Amino acid sequence: MITDDPGTPGNGHWENNIAVTFEHRPSETSFDSPLIDLNYGVGEHIQLTLQGGPVLLKRSGHGLIGGFGGTEAAVKWRFLDEEKSGFDVSMFPRVIFNITQSSVRRGLAEDGTRFQIPFEVAKTFGRFHADAEFGPVAGTLGRSEWIYGIVGGVELAKTTMLMAELHGTSRMNFTRDVLTVNVGLRHQLTEARILITSIGHELHDPDQARSFIGYLGVQLLY
Repeated sequence: MITDDPGTPGNGHWENNIAVTFEHRPSETSFDSPLIDLNYGVGEHIQLTLQGGPVLLKRSGHGLIGGFGGTEAAVKWRFLDEEKSGFDVSMFPRVIFNITQSSVRRGLAEDGTRFQIPFEVAKTFGRFHADAEFGPVAGTLGRSEWIYGIVGGVELAKTTMLMAELHGTSRMNFTRDVLTVNVGLRHQLTEARILITSIGHELHDPDQARSFIGYLGVQLLY
């Protein structure tokens, strides 16, 4: 899902996600193929994250082009635990930058460097799970924004969870919201392999360039 949760892998453990994603807008479709998301636990409450990978882009009337997309480096700190405080709460500051400017020129990555400082909250209610995220986004180019999201999940079985999400971005004065609805499925294949898939659609976009998004990946735990 787009909205992050407060969970961390645990001391010395990896939680890596390998996925193929797509985003389709009028006249163009892009693919992260694959998107590589590496997460390492330092202690029980710290997670180090590095995310990136190649991007393919197909525009109407043009051939397929490819290159390296934006790269994300982040540190998550979970400072409240549900067992002791009733909620899991974390902060997840990150920086998103470009390794090569040629990807920006070709439309494969956004220009400039962006900084996010979101906070995540999670709570479990028996078979039901809820996550929420909120925080600012600032960059070297363009306007600052807020990001926000909420995810609800229900366990269909011990190994399977169905999820629904509403995620958005807005300007700092809470105008020009871009709202996306997303539904997903998480299924545990083995103790160390989890299948994750989702599909979503923008409900509202001030620029009227509403997109479809999709995700299909495997989470590897060790």
